Amino acid sequence: MKLKQVFVLLVCITAYFGCASQTGDAQKAIASKTININQNHIEEFYTVNINGCDEQLLIQSDNTRDNPILLYLHGGPGSSLMMYSYMYDAKLKENFIYVNWDMRGTALSYHEGMDTSKISEGQIADDAVVLIHYLQETFHKKKIYLIGHSFGSALGMYLVKIHPELFHAYIGIGQIMNNSESVKRTYVWLHSVLEKSGDTEGLARIEKDHFPYIDLVIKYGGHHNLSLNLDELMMQSPYYFDGYLDLLQKGKNFSATYVGKNKEAFGQPADLKETTVPLYFFEGVNDHVIACNPQLVVEYCDKVKAPVKKVIWFEHSAHFITIEEPEKFQNEVVNVLQEVGKKE
Repeated sequence: MKLKQVFVLLVCITAYFGCASQTGDAQKAIASKTININQNHIEEFYTVNINGCDEQLLIQSDNTRDNPILLYLHGGPGSSLMMYSYMYDAKLKENFIYVNWDMRGTALSYHEGMDTSKISEGQIADDAVVLIHYLQETFHKKKIYLIGHSFGSALGMYLVKIHPELFHAYIGIGQIMNNSESVKRTYVWLHSVLEKSGDTEGLARIEKDHFPYIDLVIKYGGHHNLSLNLDELMMQSPYYFDGYLDLLQKGKNFSATYVGKNKEAFGQPADLKETTVPLYFFEGVNDHVIACNPQLVVEYCDKVKAPVKKVIWFEHSAHFITIEEPEKFQNEVVNVLQEVGKKE
């Protein structure tokens, strides 16, 4: 059976069982089919039970014996990038055990009738820690490399804060630092753009609420390069299947509703003043997503105490550097591995 057929079957099975707990209270452990690390090369989807919820992983590596683990935390909440990963996975799976994870409530980890009392920032962070321990034990690695994008960058910095011992290095993409200050700066940028464009309707709208609405940020290129059709790129994925877009949207709506009611577990990433973990930030020059002002990242790096603190700029990108500059993204991640030089 081909990989895509196996994947669709997995989705159907997972959708059936979902997050219903057959054993009563959720356990802080992961039950999964065995990952055969003896095969060395791996490229498979896995349904894992994390704290009582079936969640999806895509694990890829050309060398599970020698490569370190790289875990990618997507944005949102609820905005999986798994279907785009084919655009930038070649060098990642060559150099890492590359793990894509759909957080609970997101896309392939969304199930009808989910327990809404267990969908929050705190629960997602708890899931992440359990998942990391599982990956460490499975692949016999002491630490991992971590990437956090957008919402995932707030989670990533929170994990670095509470469990620095788990990480070789952290990479933030479209990094959240201070949400309220970022909103102010995005508003100033958008106001200027709307004035220059003569968009009186847009100006009236943002001035009424003094808020930089995301649809206008997207319209003026602050979200992604407008020459890219994100839906078309998604549908070119070898893992795409009919019905996926509907599943993705359901997960986004669900996560926005319930995670949005349980904010502040992560706090403000800029509150992390000192860490033993090397910090790398990949920032798009044109990123104007509401909570992700890149200049705040620059200012943070001037103050934080860390073994390494670097901002790597992507000149042709906004918020989605992995899609907008996939080759440079891969090269820079490999550069982090070479600089840090740790694989176990």
